[in-house]
Amino acid sequence: MKFLLEGVPAVVLGCLIQGVVRVILLPGAGLADGGAPADIPAQSIPQDLRMPNTPLWIRFDDDWEVVRVWRRQEGEW
Repeated sequence: MKFLLEGVPAVVLGCLIQGVVRVILLPGAGLADGGAPADIPAQSIPQDLRMPNTPLWIRFDDDWEVVRVWRRQEGEW
């Protein structure tokens, strides 16, 4: 059974390893209000969306592979 995680909110933390962009999934959620860190292949994120603090939506498939990344508007959640 295939499924998609539609529009998971994320925020770019930075590029800490070459070819990988670290993001925070579900920012503002969780015990410490910090979300969950995740490493996304850089080629999955458009170049203009890789700057730190850029709000994103990320669509994943059932294997947690990135299907699509697009900009989240401020205040959208």
